[in-house]
Amino acid sequence: MRCKGRPGNHMAVSTVRAAKRSLAVMFPGQGSQFPGMTRDLVEASRKARQLVQRADDILGYRLSRIMLSDDGDTLLRTVHTQPAVFVHSMALWELLQERFSLMPIMAAGHSLGEYSALVAAGVLEFSEALDIISVRAKSMDEAQPAGTCGMAAVVGATRDQVLDMVNANRGNEVLEAANFNAPDQVVVSGHLVAVDRVAEASKSIKRARTVKLPVSSAFHTSLMEPAREALAERLESVGLGQPKFPVAANVTAKPYHVDATAVKLMADQVVRPVLWEDCVKTMLEAGADLFVEVGPGKVLTGLLRRIARNSESVNVDGPESVTSFESLVG
Repeated sequence: MRCKGRPGNHMAVSTVRAAKRSLAVMFPGQGSQFPGMTRDLVEASRKARQLVQRADDILGYRLSRIMLSDDGDTLLRTVHTQPAVFVHSMALWELLQERFSLMPIMAAGHSLGEYSALVAAGVLEFSEALDIISVRAKSMDEAQPAGTCGMAAVVGATRDQVLDMVNANRGNEVLEAANFNAPDQVVVSGHLVAVDRVAEASKSIKRARTVKLPVSSAFHTSLMEPAREALAERLESVGLGQPKFPVAANVTAKPYHVDATAVKLMADQVVRPVLWEDCVKTMLEAGADLFVEVGPGKVLTGLLRRIARNSESVNVDGPESVTSFESLVG
C-alpha cells in the first residue's frame, strides 16, 4: 500500500453548506444498471464524455458501447456491470461537483458503490479504482461455476427471522446473510438449492416475500474467498489519499482510516456482509439531514425510506434530476 498523503480539502464552500444542509451521499452497487445508461450524460456533459472515454482506455475495451447499447445481456455480466455502474456514478458526481462543489459530511456506497464513495472522497483516484474494480469483477464472476449459486432478498421479515431461516435451511451447502439492507430486508446468498429453501420457508412468514436477484454467484459470502485473495494481491500496491470527508465502510459501518486496515476492509468486503442499514444509521448519527443517491436507479433511496422513514432524500441519476437536487439545496 502506498499512501499518497493528499491533504483533505475541508475549506471548500458548497451550495449545500450555504443552504445549511448536512449532506450525506450514497452510491449504488451492482443491480442498478440499465440498457442505454450514460446516454443522456454523455450528450449533456463534456466531462462525462471524457470520463467514459478514459474508462475505455483504462479497461482496454469499449465499455462505452456496452453501456450505451439497448441490448442489456452483455451489460448483465458482472465483469461489465461493476465498471459500468462505477463509471456512471462517477460521471454524475463530476456533474454535481461542477455545479455545486459539494462537501458532504459523510458518504457510503453499497458493495461496489463503496469504491465510488472512496473516489469521491479522494481516497482513491478514478483510474486506479477502475482497475481494482476490473480485478474485483472478474474474480467475483469466476469464483464459482455458473448456475450453482445465487442471491435473494427476503422482504417483510425481520433480521432475526431471516437469520433463523438461514440456520435452519443451510444443510450441507453454503448459505449466508449477505446484505443487511433495512430492518425488513435482508439478502441471503449461497448455493442455489439452499437459497431456494429459504425462499420456500419465507412463505410461512406473514407479509414476507423473496425476490431472486439477477446475479449468478454468491456475493459477500465465504464462497468469494478466491476473489478476496485476488483483490488483496491487487491492493498491495494501491495508493491511498487522505479523505476529504468520512466514508462509512460496509464491513464495519464505521469511517475508513487511511492505513493498512483500509486495504483489508476493501478486500474483506467481498466475503463479508454489507451492513447497509448500519451505514445509514452512522450517517444519521453524524448529523445528516439530506441524503442524495448519486448513480443509476433509486434502490438506496428506497432503502432509506425503510430505515429512516422521515429522512429527506433525492436521487441524482441523470442530468434532469440535478434540477431536483438544486431545488432542495438552492
